[in-house]
Amino acid sequence: MNFPSLKHLIFLVISLITFAYTFLVVGNFMMFLSSPRNIEKPFVWVFNLMDSHSRIKTALPVIVYDLLYIILFIFQHSFMKSQLIRSLFQKLGLQSLERTIYTLTSSLCLKYLLTNWKSAQSIVLWQFKLDESKALWWTFISVHVICWTVIYGGCLIMDLPEILGIKQVFFDMKRYAQPTAYKSYELRQLYQHIRHPSFLCLTLIFWCTNLMSLDRLILAVMMTAYMYVGWSSDKNDVLYQKSQLIRKKYELN
Repeated sequence: MNFPSLKHLIFLVISLITFAYTFLVVGNFMMFLSSPRNIEKPFVWVFNLMDSHSRIKTALPVIVYDLLYIILFIFQHSFMKSQLIRSLFQKLGLQSLERTIYTLTSSLCLKYLLTNWKSAQSIVLWQFKLDESKALWWTFISVHVICWTVIYGGCLIMDLPEILGIKQVFFDMKRYAQPTAYKSYELRQLYQHIRHPSFLCLTLIFWCTNLMSLDRLILAVMMTAYMYVGWSSDKNDVLYQKSQLIRKKYELN
């Protein structure tokens, strides 16, 4: 019987802590994006910007810092997946911990963004007071609930323990091959192109807000553009997903 080494136990503890911390941060991010917001004080609509230079000057420093937080998150999200970092983990013998460290640093950057984010509510594209219309309130809530359900459901389908790094550590502790070795070539290709769902739902969440202030606009534009560049699915991925859907329907019937 093979007992886990101290190194594997430490890796497992780190991955479990990362798993719990990531859930906490993603929960905060969900509330940050999906909570209705209102402004009671007067604000400036976009088409009146030229009439309020002082408000633009007030919003500018806030926007600069918010942009830096977004850039930090995007840089980390891309740099930690580079071949340089992967090679470094391999040289250090930490291949099984790579995904955990990636998830942990992503969560730390996202938490830093959420903690330090400032709202530039002096400049607004639109505002809808949801408490004044039941139809608007239910539309807003329905869109966000459905989108988050699809995202969380998609993560479960795509093997959440592997996405967050626990499975890699556990398999290494058991002397198994890495989890991707047990997946088909088509699925491995899909995971390389799309690591977590879902582009459409995340885009809707970023843009479906009752208060589109300048800071939220910049966040929506930057993150939507980053996802568009990062998602690189091709025709083969689409065909694979269609075949899996047909297979699942056949199994259920």
